[in-house]
Amino acid sequence: MPQTQTATPSLTHNTHENQIASLISNAKNGQWQIEDDIDWSIHPSPPNFLTQRFIGRAIGALMAGEEATATACKMLLATSPDPDLRTCLEYQAADEERHARVYHAYLERIGMPPRIPDGFTEATKQLVNWQGPPAGLVFAVHVVLESEALTLQHELSDDIRCPLFQAINRRVTRDEARHVAFGQLVGSSSSAQLTEQERLETVEAIKDIWDACIKALVNDNAVLWRAVKGFSERRWALQAKSLQQFGLIDPIPA
Repeated sequence: MPQTQTATPSLTHNTHENQIASLISNAKNGQWQIEDDIDWSIHPSPPNFLTQRFIGRAIGALMAGEEATATACKMLLATSPDPDLRTCLEYQAADEERHARVYHAYLERIGMPPRIPDGFTEATKQLVNWQGPPAGLVFAVHVVLESEALTLQHELSDDIRCPLFQAINRRVTRDEARHVAFGQLVGSSSSAQLTEQERLETVEAIKDIWDACIKALVNDNAVLWRAVKGFSERRWALQAKSLQQFGLIDPIPA
C-alpha cells in the first residue's frame, strides 16, 4: 500500500504533463493560414431570413471576444514561469488573432463593414484591464469565455447556413475546443493559487464581464433582453457549476 500511495502523485503529475504535451502537439499541428487553408472560392450565401445587422453584430461580437482573449493570453504569458504553459498560451494568442482576422475577412467578403458592434469594446475592456490575480484570469478566459464562444460559434454555424462561414467555423471551433481543454487541465491548480477573498473577487469580476457582454448583445433592446434573459441565466448557472467543480465557488450545502 505505501508504494501505491507514493506512486499516485507522480502518476498524476506525469498524466498532467502528458496531457499538456498532447495539447502543444495538437496546437502545433493544427496551425493554419487564412489565405491558404480557407477556400475563398466558396460563394458566400448567408440566409435571407437573417438581417445584415444581426450577422454583423454576431460576427462582430466574436471578433471582439477573439481580440480580447488574445490580449488576455499575452497578459498571462507575462506572469507564467512554466515553459509548457507559456507555449500553450503563445499558440492560443496566435489562434485568437487569426480568428479575429478571418471573421474580419468574412465580413468584407459578404460586403459588410468589419467592425466591433457598439457596447462590446466596453464589455471586453474589463477583461483586457484585468486587475485581479493571474490565476483568476485563467478562469475568466479559459473556463467561462472560451466555452461560451464555442457555444456561440456552434449556434451561429446552425443559423448562418453559409458554406463559407461554416468552412471558417470548422477551423475556428477546432482551435477553441483545444483552448477549453487547456482551461480544464489548469483550472484546479489555478484555483489553489487563490485565497478565499481572491476567489470571491474573481467570480464577481467574471460575472461583471458576463453581464456587460449580455448587455452589449441586446444593445439596450428591452424586447430582446426579455428574449435572452432566461437563456443567459441558464448559461450562467452552468458556468457557475463549472467554477464550483474547479474549486472557485464553494459548493452549496445540501
